Amino acid sequence: MAGPTPSGSRPSPDRWSAVSAGSLASAAVAHGSRSLAVPPDELIDRVVSGFSNESAQDQRALFLETGRRSLEDLERALAVIGDSLEGHERILEFGCGCGRIMRWMEELGDTRTLVGTDIDERAIGWAAKELPFARFDVNEGLPPTRYADGEFDLIINHSVFTHLDEHYQDRWLEELQRIAAPGGVLVLSTRGEHAFSRAEQQLAPTDPNRRRWREILERDGIFFTNEDAFVGSAFPDFYHTAFHAPWYVFEHWSKWFEVLAFLPRSSLEFQDQVVLRRPTEGYVSTPIRARRSSGDAPPEPAAAPSGAVRGAAARIIEPSGEPSHFGSGGLLARRLLFRAARPILHAQLRVDRALDERIAAVEGRLEQRMPPLVHTVLHQQAERIQRLDRELEQVREGRSSPGEDPADRRS
Repeated sequence: MAGPTPSGSRPSPDRWSAVSAGSLASAAVAHGSRSLAVPPDELIDRVVSGFSNESAQDQRALFLETGRRSLEDLERALAVIGDSLEGHERILEFGCGCGRIMRWMEELGDTRTLVGTDIDERAIGWAAKELPFARFDVNEGLPPTRYADGEFDLIINHSVFTHLDEHYQDRWLEELQRIAAPGGVLVLSTRGEHAFSRAEQQLAPTDPNRRRWREILERDGIFFTNEDAFVGSAFPDFYHTAFHAPWYVFEHWSKWFEVLAFLPRSSLEFQDQVVLRRPTEGYVSTPIRARRSSGDAPPEPAAAPSGAVRGAAARIIEPSGEPSHFGSGGLLARRLLFRAARPILHAQLRVDRALDERIAAVEGRLEQRMPPLVHTVLHQQAERIQRLDRELEQVREGRSSPGEDPADRRS
């Protein structure tokens, strides 16, 4: 279930930046979820409240369209590892709400076992009545659930770990590992750098929280705040707002799962998606470093693990299992340097993309206006330049003389 950013006010409508509520009212309802009922406005408001300031009809359309898009985002995340929804028999949606995503899986329910669970009893009650192709259960704020060990070979989720503190997250990661089948796949979402930057922008420049929140996220890799719009809401007291740094996910979550992919802004162009696999027996995770508070003594250096037990997080920093030439201190220095340069790198990446798009647009307009004869001459000239470059390179390497086709050479 999605929720507001920690500004104490409604989030900006551009959170669903590619979705225009006004243009969805007819399109989403027309092709949305066939003849399935639409939840009452009260349940919809818990999911998309604040994202559209228009009519209740637009809110319903937004609910339908973002559900469809979220399922597409999940499919794309699975495709990254060569997987798909259809490749799994028993699928659990953890934090399903009133079925924003599940309603779009109706056809899959004909041949697969679909289960949804959530803490919201009213939402689950409505979904159980109106979405008969799936089974729905109410879970408590903390585990255990009623599910058997290894019951699901796929667990999907949108925006649950974005609302829990570290203690709750760890308990649920442990529970999800228990109910996932060995080798089972999970797709979970987090709020990363993009979402955190949006939250920062909603704070006044002089607000001390801007610096404090950033320092905590950079230091710990996770930041949780209860200074948000959920205070005094219908949601439980533990349900607030959390952000994750990518390195934290690789390090900390690898205690329970193999991290297969991390996909920034791949969930509704706002949240990050993490693709995980429950390890088979014998998997041993090796975190890159243990987090500590500023008052703790530095940890003792750990013994170097063998290549057979290197965890997914360690492999990210140590390619191909080779030991670092820089030592643990060098790795830490490189990480700190990367974090310090990250805003610059992100800014440069945005500039590069903007330039590429502008150049492509200009080239497209020029090509449309260019006479066919000029276009042909330029193309031939480009081919000649490339051929000359290749021949010069061959001369430098002593392989052939200019004008000689390497394919005609004989030994």
